[in-house]
Amino acid sequence: MRKSIFIRYFTATAAILLASFVVFGAALFFIVSSTWQQSEDKLLTKNVKTISSLAGALLEQGNGGFDQQIGSTVSAVSQIIDADIYIVDVNGNTIVCSHQQYDCNHKAISVPESIMNKTIEGKFSERGTMGDIYTDTCYTVGEPIFCNGYRVGATFASVSMSQYAKSPYDIIKALFWYEICILLIAFIVIYIITGRMTRPLRQMAQAAKKMEQGNFVVNIPVTQRDEVGLLCDAFNKMSASLGSLEEMRRGFISSVSHELKTPMQTISGFIDGILDGTIPPKDQSKYLQIVSDETKRLSRLVNSMLQLSRLENNAVKLNETEFNITDMLVNILFSFEARINEKHLDIRGLSDAVPVTVNADKDLIHQVLYNLIENAIKFTPENGYIYIRVDMGKHNTVVVHIRNSGEGLTRQEMSKVFERFYKTDRSRSTDKTGMGFGLFIVKKIVALHNGNIVVGSIKGEYTSFEVTLPNARAMEINVTAEISDDEEKEDERKLEDNG
Repeated sequence: MRKSIFIRYFTATAAILLASFVVFGAALFFIVSSTWQQSEDKLLTKNVKTISSLAGALLEQGNGGFDQQIGSTVSAVSQIIDADIYIVDVNGNTIVCSHQQYDCNHKAISVPESIMNKTIEGKFSERGTMGDIYTDTCYTVGEPIFCNGYRVGATFASVSMSQYAKSPYDIIKALFWYEICILLIAFIVIYIITGRMTRPLRQMAQAAKKMEQGNFVVNIPVTQRDEVGLLCDAFNKMSASLGSLEEMRRGFISSVSHELKTPMQTISGFIDGILDGTIPPKDQSKYLQIVSDETKRLSRLVNSMLQLSRLENNAVKLNETEFNITDMLVNILFSFEARINEKHLDIRGLSDAVPVTVNADKDLIHQVLYNLIENAIKFTPENGYIYIRVDMGKHNTVVVHIRNSGEGLTRQEMSKVFERFYKTDRSRSTDKTGMGFGLFIVKKIVALHNGNIVVGSIKGEYTSFEVTLPNARAMEINVTAEISDDEEKEDERKLEDNG
């Protein structure tokens, strides 16, 4: 069974937290137990020494009533430190016991000689039964009693090991329940945080399934300002881009279907008319010319689609040569002379242009400039102008400016004008032959030359394209424009008016 990121992250975090608490608890238990034991050892030893010193002093005074005087002290200290305290003679027989008012086995059983010898010689401590005095294991500390420089007995203090470990056990038990509560709270917090962290990923997975089914209109709410939030934002942008691309693709298919259907119907209808005699022989040449034009139109459409496919698949190889890009612009304008004259367009900027040589694929650059100039002529109103200029740019580049008067583009249209299949609302009514990927091909070709193309526009005034190509050099040729002084002043005025 495949585990989700949520389960893996939660399990790993919970395991690390649990392991940390276990290690912390074990270390704390060891430290508390060790510290408590040392503290109890010091407390027992200190009290046993005090009682031994007091017993020796009372014996040296010899005032009588030793049992009563030392007995009250032994009982009081025993209650304070919660331990059995008893005083024995050198033979191990109990003289005074903290439980003397009760029946106890301190007096019934003597302290073994081996223990007495160790105690008389110095400090004694053990974990045992004190020679079967106790049935349970006890921790016992012994201290000799001196009277006039002689060892006359010993004082012992015993604490049951169960009682001895009870206090640190109670502390550890309280800490254990405290850790359990902390762990439960931590698990709940981790569960909530993990759920929130992975929720966008689950939403993206669901959105991806919808996109797989063809629904690209999905949007994931961005609630986090971290890497996951950036991923969600990128996913939303990708979704919007795919949705826009899908919309354009459908429009493209519809346009292509229409563009293919119309000429094919025209060709089929006229050919059938010629074959069945509907079209008389005297008109056949006229309709055959229409068939020829429609065939060429289909050919251009198919070639554009093939070129688009090659550019997107990086299958186009550059055939770089040196050529004069200024001459190319002039020749392209000459090819549109009839359309320029028909619309009475004013061509500006090339009267004093300096020849500039670039090292690029001549055919592809010709296609770029041809497409841009064709669009400029197509969308320039009658009696408008087209401004073309060639400049040397920075770092050995050439910059071609093409500007035409007209309606211009909105900011939204400028942001999409280079997208594949995109046609502005105005171009849909003006351009009946374009398919919406001419400028996309232009941008691809310019990028293939490591160049750049930028669009600019002021709504209601003009639209401009600026193409920058590398590896350019100006030709040292003096070009004298054969124009009158009045014409020269007029051109200068127009250049100032149009930037």
